Amino acid sequence: MRALPRPVLPAIYFVLLFAVWQVAGQALAGPGAVLIPPTTIIETMGTRWYALLLNAGITLAEAGQGFLIGSISAIVLTVVVDRFRVVGEGFFRLALVIYSIPVIAIAAPLTATLGLGTESKIAVAALSAYFPVLVNLTGALRTLDPRIDELGRVLAMGYTRKLVSLRAPAVLPALFSSFKIAGPAAFIGAIIAEWMGAESGLGVMIIQAMFNFNVPLLWTVLVVATALNGLIVFLFDVLGKLAAPWHDSSKAIA
Repeated sequence: MRALPRPVLPAIYFVLLFAVWQVAGQALAGPGAVLIPPTTIIETMGTRWYALLLNAGITLAEAGQGFLIGSISAIVLTVVVDRFRVVGEGFFRLALVIYSIPVIAIAAPLTATLGLGTESKIAVAALSAYFPVLVNLTGALRTLDPRIDELGRVLAMGYTRKLVSLRAPAVLPALFSSFKIAGPAAFIGAIIAEWMGAESGLGVMIIQAMFNFNVPLLWTVLVVATALNGLIVFLFDVLGKLAAPWHDSSKAIA
């Protein structure tokens, strides 16, 4: 028996989920209902598409800037940790301690310090993206095949040349894997920061929908945010496979 093409099975799951969700949503419909049928969500998207598009763009812009700042900072610190093990180890452990603090606990003081503008949202998004990249990339460098370092010594390479020519290409898959975590984390961090106080963004729409008991809009924003997060993961997955086509994970793309 021939196996189903790869895109078919997820499509079947999606149709089944849609059908079950629709039936359950209609069965529970009424005043105070907390489960909304997907057809109602689609209708809400049609009527509120401009507000959704505008606020999603604002949140994505905040998350994108935070992701860039957080990722670049993490890569720089990873190189410092790898190059200067004694000094870098202290910074790495301090970063892990900060990572253990919940994002919402960091968002509140940052908002109070930086204000209700985009700066606080970008800062929270940067911190959310920073730690996954730092931890994954540091771990990847520490667990590299020792033959890579041996090759560098045989070729009399200095640290910088060995890092650029041998070690960096070897950890590219791990870097993009960390991006698949850091990207959504930055997006969620931006939304959480918007809860603390903002004029616009998906986080503001969620708060407004909750306060107004607008359950259809609440579900619609959640679905849009989930879809955007999935798109971010897919984007970095494709970019990772293009950047490191030799890696085993690249064979899974179709």
